[in-house]
Amino acid sequence: MIERPLIEAPLQFRLRSGGGLAKDTAFVTCPKCDAPCFIRRSERITERVKHLHAHCTNTGCGHTFMSELSFVHSFNPGIIDRPDLDLPMCPRDQVPHVLPPRGGGDEPDQMTMFSG
Repeated sequence: MIERPLIEAPLQFRLRSGGGLAKDTAFVTCPKCDAPCFIRRSERITERVKHLHAHCTNTGCGHTFMSELSFVHSFNPGIIDRPDLDLPMCPRDQVPHVLPPRGGGDEPDQMTMFSG
């Protein structure tokens, strides 16, 4: 009898809707191999701290670990009033700002709001 695997099928992870691979924006990164890791479960410890149980998607690595997600500060306090929470606000000089694109909007497929 010939020795060979019963099934030969590469493992594929659908990490994003549509089947595309997720980058660092959707998952935590494995500290051992830098591959994306999915969150198996999470546990809220406090209003500012959550533990994440993660599993590396790299089958050659297979690392499972716990990460800690912590709240740093708010950019915008939102509209829900929670006086029982003392969430710090971001210092004004560190608040990110979204600026309009440079170049005056000379893209042919882009509409302009101003005539001129």
